[in-house]
Amino acid sequence: MTDIQSHPNFGNAYHRLRPAGREQPQKIDWAVYGEALEAAGLPPAGLRALSWGRFSETQIAALTEGTTLIGVFDEAVFESLGKRHLFGRSPKYRLIDFGQVRAFAAEDYVVEHHRLHKFCIEFNGYGGVLLGRLEWHVQARRFADSRPEIMATAQERDRVLEAVDRILGS
Repeated sequence: MTDIQSHPNFGNAYHRLRPAGREQPQKIDWAVYGEALEAAGLPPAGLRALSWGRFSETQIAALTEGTTLIGVFDEAVFESLGKRHLFGRSPKYRLIDFGQVRAFAAEDYVVEHHRLHKFCIEFNGYGGVLLGRLEWHVQARRFADSRPEIMATAQERDRVLEAVDRILGS
């Protein structure tokens, strides 16, 4: 599957994609992205939502990673920029397998001294172990009304959360 963008389900979702907050589109090697999807066993027909966001596997909310392309599929959340591992040259990707998810929830964090708002979806497995966190960030402007941008960023998180909820239920 070298031309993932030609798949109607994936191509339509990608072309409707709009960045929110601080999340900006990144360069993607689509051939490697398609290889990563195949390696993960995720068919493009199972795509339910696509978003520019951040993916974290750490329990520390203060640690953040760069913007990446996040896909919600019927079986999992998939994250990749279509890059390869340095050793072995296999495609780099990360998953949150829905078969391991026992709970998921929207979480909001505000770092007031930086005026940073983080809108997240956290996925927990057995024993409350964090399987992963999806994040969308927005930084409020000083002495200006940032409410429209903050609400648009929260709305993007909620759009992805609705896709997850349709698959996993509440």
